[in-house]
Parts: sequence; structure tokens; C-alpha cells
Amino acid sequence: MAKDNSTTYDHVIKYTGLFGGVQGITMLVSLIRNKLVAILLGPEGIGLINIFNNALKLIAHSTNFGLDFSAVKHMAEIAESDNRKEIEHFACVIRTWSLAVGLFGMFICMAFSNILCYWTFKNYDNATYFIILAPAVLFLAISGGELAILKGTKSLKTVAASSILASVSTLLICIPIYYYIGLKGVVWSLLLTNAAVALIQISFTRRIVPWHVSIFDKETFNSGTPMLKLGIGYIIAGIFGQGADYIIRVLILRYGGLDDVGFYNSGYIMAVSYAQLVFIAIESDYFPRLSAAKDEIKRQNDTVNQQTEVCAILISPFLVLFVTVLPLIVVILFSAEFANAVPIATCASFYMFFKALTLPAAYLALAHGDSKMYMITELIYDVLIAIIIPLAFIQWGLMGAGFALSTAGLIDAVMIHTIYRQRYHFMFSFRLAYFYVIQFCLLSTVVWASFQSNLYMRYTIDAIAVIISACLSLRILIKETTFLKRIHNS
Repeated sequence: MAKDNSTTYDHVIKYTGLFGGVQGITMLVSLIRNKLVAILLGPEGIGLINIFNNALKLIAHSTNFGLDFSAVKHMAEIAESDNRKEIEHFACVIRTWSLAVGLFGMFICMAFSNILCYWTFKNYDNATYFIILAPAVLFLAISGGELAILKGTKSLKTVAASSILASVSTLLICIPIYYYIGLKGVVWSLLLTNAAVALIQISFTRRIVPWHVSIFDKETFNSGTPMLKLGIGYIIAGIFGQGADYIIRVLILRYGGLDDVGFYNSGYIMAVSYAQLVFIAIESDYFPRLSAAKDEIKRQNDTVNQQTEVCAILISPFLVLFVTVLPLIVVILFSAEFANAVPIATCASFYMFFKALTLPAAYLALAHGDSKMYMITELIYDVLIAIIIPLAFIQWGLMGAGFALSTAGLIDAVMIHTIYRQRYHFMFSFRLAYFYVIQFCLLSTVVWASFQSNLYMRYTIDAIAVIISACLSLRILIKETTFLKRIHNS
């Protein structure tokens, strides 16, 4: 391949590796936390944490105007000029708006605590807990603003360091609370951990840009209005996205129980959240690059396709191996009590495969500042999962919910690529079509084998599939990049 293309692939691999490594450390801390929570609180406790956490994020996404995302794009554009005064001014704008929307979200959470409680639990007994959680909405808004400044100024190593420290602090705070208070400590742990993360983000960001807000300055607020154009679409999409997650869990709670919510969330964490370490560099590194390339169609398409190929190359062998060892993973990460989470995690593995082929292209609307299109595609997807996942759970249980999630991922992939081809002239590259087809077949094979009773046949098939998948990805990495050669020569 041409030298420029190889260099680009090396860049993508470099930052995927950087943030993948950071996410790996964060994941390790998360694994320890989830293991201890599973032991201390069981499926019911994990279900309760998930219910409150989703309600909290629903309020946060509904009131932050998408500033934690849209601010990155605007800060990145200003940072390109390398004008220190403008950078500091816009950092003040971001912080002022973050504080304002955070206070607004905190008030909304308090004001609607009774409604939230009734929607969730069909009673008003726990309304006080939502009032206690209200300041966490403020902390989430502050954290989002500080992180946006770091990403916009491309302080990627600082983003990585702050993420690790935030993860460790969460572990150190929540586990003692669960140990001494049990289920009653869930709300307090969420409040304190979000406060700690906000303080950590501020301590890191102020080393790069001095901390300053102008909450009563009209000019400062006016300077932030351009962010709202992109943010409005993002906030609506965020409401539906987080709302869909909230609805899914509430309906599982209604038609199943708190244990089923815990099993669903555990399966989702294993199949989706942990696998997303491959995508962790997308927002921090890929999105600014795509925003810079959006005005040149060929450059735009090359950027998207290269990121797609790297995501697929890295995640495919991970998913095949994941399904193979899933029964063991459940016991290690949680406990034997969580065996019911295996079917949903197995069946949901296809979702992440389709996500690898979709997510880089999905950022096109945001890069073009097309909040309307981003909002429409997100709304369609969110309405889809809010309908089919609960229905599949009611009809076929947790396994049905997993397949429904994978089906939604496929529909989303077809929708994104079809619409964005017309709107942004994006052309999906079929250069590695053979790779996608083979990896999909390998993943389908291990999923099928996981439901077979003949263990000898199952593990023989799994071993062959893992070897083929890993060798295929490694072959492409060697061909397309130079970093493996440098490792070999060092």
C-alpha cells in the first residue's frame, strides 16, 4: 500500500492501542468492582444499581444540551489556531455552560423525583433517593465539560490518565459503602463516585487551561450558543437513547424481576461494554480527524473506511474468543449465580460485530454538524430497541433479548450506510469484504456451537474458529501497518 495510507493505519492503531490500553486498565478495575459488587449485592444489587444509574443518565442527557460532545468539535477548531487567549476563553465558555446546565438538571431531578420513582418502581416509596441523586447530575455535567476541553485540545494522554484515576477512585469509594451498608448504599455510592470523578477531571484540566467561569456574563453565554445547534440534536437523541435503555430495564423489571435486570445488565456489560474498548479511541482521536476531513469526499471516505477496517480487524477475534470462553468469564467476572447472563451475552455478540461496521460512519452527521440527521437516525434506532428487546424478552426470555439487540445492530448498520451514502456521498469500501464475511461466519459458528450439548464437538469447533479468526486479523495487520515490524526489529 502507499506510504501515506500505511502511516494513517499506523496512526489509527496507535491511538486505538493507547486508549484501548487505558480502557484495558479501566476495564480491569471495573472487573474487580463488578466482581465484588456481585459477591456483596448479587443480581438484585446489580439490577438496582443499573436502574438508578440509567435514571440518572436519562436526566443528565435530557438537560445537558449535548455540550459534553458538541464542545469537543468547537474546541478542536479553536485549538487549531493555537491562540492561547481564545482557547482559555472558550474553555471558560464550556465550563460556564456546563455549570449552568448541570444546575438545571439537578433542579429537574429534584422536581420530578416522584414521577421518576413511580415510573421505575410503581410506587413513591423511593422518591427521596432521586432527590439525593440530584447533585450527581451536576457532577456529570461538570465532568463532561472538563473532558470536552481535554479532548478538544488533543490532550489525549491526560484524558487517559484521568480516566484511569477516575476508575480507581470509583472502586475505592463504592466497595466499602456496599460492604457496610449493602443495598441502601447504592444511591450514596453513585453520588460520591460522580463527585469524585468531577473533582479529578477538574484537577487534570486546570493544569492545561486555568479554571474559570463567568456564570453572570451575558457575552460568555452568547459565545457558547453555536454549540447548541449541534447539541440540540444530540440532546434529543440522548434523551431517546438513554430513555430507551431506561424503558428496556423498567419493562424487564415489570415482566421479570430485579434479578432479570441484573442478568440483562451483566450480559450487556460483557457483550457490549467490555468489547467497546476497541472503539474507545473513536471519540478522542477519530472524531477530530473526521471533522477536519469532512469537506473533501475522498479524504472523508478514506478516514471512515480505515477506521472501520481497524475496528473490524481488532474486534472480530475478540468476539469469537469471547463466545468460546463466556461460561468461564461469567464465573470469573461475577459468580456462578450469574449463569443466566450467558445466553444474552452470547446472542448479543453479533451486535458488536455490526457496530464495528457502523460506528465510524455514524459519526459523519456529527462531523458535518448535521444535528437533524443524527437525531433522526438515533431516534429510529432507539424506538426500535425500546420495542423489540422487551417484546423478545417477554416472548423468549434473556436469549431472545440478546438476539433482538443483535438484530437491531444489523438494521442500524443497513440504515446508516444507506442514508449516509445519499446525504454525505459516503462509499463503504468492500476491499475487506472477504474478511467481514469469513469473520461473521466464524462468529456464527461459535454461537451455534455454544448451544450444543456435545462439549467435545463444541470446544473443537471453537478452538479452530479462534485460531482462524486470530490468524486472519494478524495477517491483515502485518500487511497494512508497520508497527508490528517495528516491534519485531526492536
